Amino acid sequence: MTSELTLMEVLVQLLKNNNKSLVTDYEKILTASSIQLLPIDRTILKNAAQFRSTKNIKTPDAIHASTAMRYSCTMFLTNDRGFQTIPGLPSVILDQVIQS
Repeated sequence: MTSELTLMEVLVQLLKNNNKSLVTDYEKILTASSIQLLPIDRTILKNAAQFRSTKNIKTPDAIHASTAMRYSCTMFLTNDRGFQTIPGLPSVILDQVIQS
């Protein structure tokens, strides 16, 4: 599962490059597969604001972290070590998994 924000983030560069075929492919992967796109609600936004006010993370990252916590994700897979500063977020660093 992932935040609906993921859809926007993966499409930006493809749209800049006018890569319509990949836009379609990514939309299919994210909307018609077993991946759940989770909605961003006010609770998520308020918690994301709290993270932004206390941690050194950017707005999209705060939204992703807050979404994961809101929906009780048991593993937050990332390659950004900054997520480890968020208490209660079960972050797993991809590089560490690959190296082990």
